[in-house]
Amino acid sequence: MNRHFPKIICSIIILFLFTFSIDAYSQDKISKILDKNYIWNVQDSSIKGDLHVVFRKSFSVAEVSKSATLNLFAYNRFAVFINGKYLMRGPVRFENKGPQYASANIAAYLKKGKNVVVVVVHRFDHTGQIMAHEAGFTALIDLKDAAKRQIKTDNSWKVSPEYAYLNRSFAWSSIRENIDARKMPANYTSCTFNDQSWANAVKVKNLTNFYALRKQELPFLKETIIPNLTINTKPAARLFPISIKQGDTLKVRLPDYYQAYLSLDLQAEAGAVLRLFDKDGELNNTYTTRNGLQNYTTYDTYGTKNFIIYATKGDLKLNRLNLTERTYPFERIGSFQSSDKMLNKLWDRLTRSLQILSEDAYVDCADRERVEWMDCDPPAFDVTRTAMAGPDLNGKKMYADARLLKEMLRRTALSQQPDGRVKAHTASDRWDIHGYMEDRTCDWVEGVRRYYESTGDKAFIKEIWLPVTRQLNWFLERRTERGLVKAREWEVSTNPLRYQVCEGTGLNAFIFKALTDAAYLGKEIGQNEEAAYFGDAAQKLRTAINKYLWNKDKGTYYSAYIDNEAAARKIFAAQKMDISIKDGYAEPTFEAAIFAIDQEVVPKSRLDSMKQFLKNKWDKPYCFMTYYYSFKQMYAENKGKTDEKILDMIRERWKATLDYDWQTAWEHYFEEGSKVHIYGVFPAYFLSAYVLGVRLDGPVWNKKLVIDPRLGNLDYANGDVVTEFGKTSVSWTKTKTGMKFNVTVPKGVTARLKLNGENTVANFRLNNKPKNLKNENGQYYVDITGGEWWGEISYKSGS
Repeated sequence: MNRHFPKIICSIIILFLFTFSIDAYSQDKISKILDKNYIWNVQDSSIKGDLHVVFRKSFSVAEVSKSATLNLFAYNRFAVFINGKYLMRGPVRFENKGPQYASANIAAYLKKGKNVVVVVVHRFDHTGQIMAHEAGFTALIDLKDAAKRQIKTDNSWKVSPEYAYLNRSFAWSSIRENIDARKMPANYTSCTFNDQSWANAVKVKNLTNFYALRKQELPFLKETIIPNLTINTKPAARLFPISIKQGDTLKVRLPDYYQAYLSLDLQAEAGAVLRLFDKDGELNNTYTTRNGLQNYTTYDTYGTKNFIIYATKGDLKLNRLNLTERTYPFERIGSFQSSDKMLNKLWDRLTRSLQILSEDAYVDCADRERVEWMDCDPPAFDVTRTAMAGPDLNGKKMYADARLLKEMLRRTALSQQPDGRVKAHTASDRWDIHGYMEDRTCDWVEGVRRYYESTGDKAFIKEIWLPVTRQLNWFLERRTERGLVKAREWEVSTNPLRYQVCEGTGLNAFIFKALTDAAYLGKEIGQNEEAAYFGDAAQKLRTAINKYLWNKDKGTYYSAYIDNEAAARKIFAAQKMDISIKDGYAEPTFEAAIFAIDQEVVPKSRLDSMKQFLKNKWDKPYCFMTYYYSFKQMYAENKGKTDEKILDMIRERWKATLDYDWQTAWEHYFEEGSKVHIYGVFPAYFLSAYVLGVRLDGPVWNKKLVIDPRLGNLDYANGDVVTEFGKTSVSWTKTKTGMKFNVTVPKGVTARLKLNGENTVANFRLNNKPKNLKNENGQYYVDITGGEWWGEISYKSGS
């Protein structure tokens, strides 16, 4: 570790070791073949700008077997056609240091005799989800026939530039297209196309920057044709064919907001021009027609509910228009129903928003960036593990599917720089104020522990242990004489100290928790010395926070110690933040207090005064992600009035999302920001985990749940809550004297059923039998096992 070696030498050594461990881990037989056989065409494959190339490979099949596998990868995007039929597009999102190859069974696409595989490879310039890299394409077709043939990428593959793709305008979120179909022959993806005039591919000789491939671990994205489109307010299906004249406008409306790609079947003379644009997103494509029948399918997907097709030149006929949603194959297994129709609808729309924002990554927003930020979790995984299931490799349901979280954690580790810092967002060349974000780093370490306790996957923790330790040591190297870490303060938009370099309470609280999580994880994988080191560092940091940042007079924490008051005041003035500083100490804030409590740096002796400070501050106009931490601590109070307050805050703050046309999660409850953003999804988690009340109790290997319903001011609530063990069904109905309930617990699981501790129990029956409840710290409970349970509780009058 760099506490034992000179910093520069250690950084180089550990970075090499981490890269080597990733490479060694990924080396299966297929990846070794793929790594050696990258091909391209004879034209420029430099690192800058767009390049578009078509590869074709013809081969004969005597007998079609049940299994024939295509393995492939390209820098940085591809679309595959077999005998003219579309197969898939890819690859999954990747850091350049950790590419993953796709593997698909293509037996159903093959036929006896001649077959043709066509791969259109796009080396796009960088965006929010693509990094710049030299061009290259590699593939291995494993026919598994009698001869057990393997077809590798070599100079027998035919290749041509895809000339139809012209210079395009840049968009951060998506890939805009400027297509001139006249520049490429029609049907070049078909098996009948004559490619003899095309050049032969050439082998990529310099593979210095080509990191070892590993097999893709994520399932392929689900592609679903969107029904019930309207064009100019009329059902689209009844309108085709549509004659379009120059100057005509088609207003296409989708029944919901989708992340989708567009496909048009057209008939036109050469030179007609269509413009596709979306005033709410970043779709802004141009298509120029060739002569005759043709198809235009966008490569990328676009987040949209309404878009426009405008004929800028010429006349044409539109024979078909399809939109295909392309998202991670999450299935909503969870459900939520209650006496409040608004909350029911909100749960539905927020879980739907998560599906929209789950591609081969959790992305921050669909309308502006589509970037994987580390702070997409915790809200994304919280909703995933209470509402979703994904397909495992055999097609069975994987409840609380943690694979998107795993890939986010891995890609973040791969983004690590020589000084030990990881980026705030992955698979991107963006470097600005958001390139590094100290706060998102703490989210990352927390996410590593959340993933481990959800899966028990020790191998993965070992895989990224070195990057975790290097990042934490970067923090520890920045401790001041007070023992506090000096870095940029936690960034939530309503935190007055966001981006301020200081010894902040919020950031130090999160670093404490990250160190604590690392100490726990280190013990789990046998790294006892480092675990002890981080555990000791965590306790010393906690002591320093409570010694130097505690404000005795106000019974809470200063928001920060700032050694350069003049510079800080200039920043506050520029940000229009009204916050006072005296003798280097910035006044207490709600954010500092809530983060300190949430990250468990507050001693028990100070909790009462902290709660007094927070009293009447819960529902002030903070940003959404502040409410995420607020709700957790409000529910921890275990009081009915507070439970009601949370539901009232959700009703008020999230009402605008349901009133808006898209009905998707927002970045903030006030008007600014994205209107389909991961930040706003988390009430769906609280409605499932706290109102319905079903939560994992400890790590997954304990096989325990807690069932603790908080109906607040609801008369009833019922639904299904997903956990790693499967689906737990619950139904709660208030009566005049108490509550009736039904609970179905997954087999092999123990659940602690908790019931309202504020009232005195008069009677409790479970499965038609009287049952004595236990009481722990004022909370009534009974332990139940897998199966169906029902009962009724009544409270003494006046309690």
